[in-house]
Amino acid sequence: MDLVTRNDLELLGRRGQPGTHVSLFIPTHRFGSGMQADRIRWKNMLSETESVLADQGLRAADIAELLRPARALQLDAGSWQQMSDGLALFMRPGWHRAFRVPANLPAVGAVGGHFMIAPLLRLLAGDRHFLVLALSQRQVRLLEGSMNHVEELDLQDVPTSLREVIEPAEPRSAAMARMTASTAGGRFGRAVFYGHGAADEHTKKDDARRFIGQVADGLRGYLADQDLPMVPVGLDYLVAMYREANAYQHLTREAALINPDHLSDADLHATAWPVAAPVLERQARDAAELFRRLHGTGRASDDPQAIADAARQGRVESLLVAAQPGFWERFTADAPVVQLKGRKDPVDVELIDRSAADTLTRGGHVYVLDGPDMPGASDIAAVFRH
Repeated sequence: MDLVTRNDLELLGRRGQPGTHVSLFIPTHRFGSGMQADRIRWKNMLSETESVLADQGLRAADIAELLRPARALQLDAGSWQQMSDGLALFMRPGWHRAFRVPANLPAVGAVGGHFMIAPLLRLLAGDRHFLVLALSQRQVRLLEGSMNHVEELDLQDVPTSLREVIEPAEPRSAAMARMTASTAGGRFGRAVFYGHGAADEHTKKDDARRFIGQVADGLRGYLADQDLPMVPVGLDYLVAMYREANAYQHLTREAALINPDHLSDADLHATAWPVAAPVLERQARDAAELFRRLHGTGRASDDPQAIADAARQGRVESLLVAAQPGFWERFTADAPVVQLKGRKDPVDVELIDRSAADTLTRGGHVYVLDGPDMPGASDIAAVFRH
């Protein structure tokens, strides 16, 4: 599974890059017969995308080159056996990026002068997504989870065991005796024993502290610009060491003080969810309540166009977006792949997408709420900075 960070969405949301941009999303299966159905759905999506690009006047050779990463993925049977709950692929001339995500994405595609990021918004803070950091000297694991499950992430440039940081000591017996030769008569003096006493225990703690420090350093870059709450799970002394070295601002105050070595992903979810859930609920609830208090004062709005204008000016502090089941069906009523801009009677999703991109790139926060929890009268609401 791939971690979608705030930085990723900021990058995807930037405007002004040359060339045609293609954004493709489908729900996927982790196992079973659904995996083959996913490949067929993907193939059909690509065929529809080719038709849209051809209608725009692109040459067949340019279309083939632009969609090359998507075609390569279609033919790679192994990749379809390593999916999560959703797949997103972004392509423009000379560049592409794919994400396997733990969210049930809509089957939708978009072609235009920029990427569409709205389907990935639910992966941001406020939509019940969180991180679990399982700490032990044998294995460090980072997982991303939602209300129903967690899935381990692929760590890079982060040590995941003490052995990667500390070279094993030379084997010796705890009661090994070294005999020292006497200078008188060549006779042996008394035996000196080297055990694992207080000095060795001190060394072990120093080794553990050094290891945890390097884990924190590696995660600093890995979690850059991420704002999901992260729940530490581990023995109390390791969690304490990590807190001392930690630079991630969203580490939860509460922790699960238990050895995670023998905990499955499901066990870790059951352990961490009670810690993460109140944090996630409070973030979204506070944002919605602030909107209700400020609505009508000029500091908040539920008008999509007004919000889009404010977001472009960097005035949106909190953006609230509704996760409605029929939202994407309305957007793709005529075809599963749509052309951004220039469409007749565009659904608000284009304004929402642009508002989200501008909010993220200007330091604001985005929350995705279930329909009944949305304040205001539309699919989008915002609190302004001024």
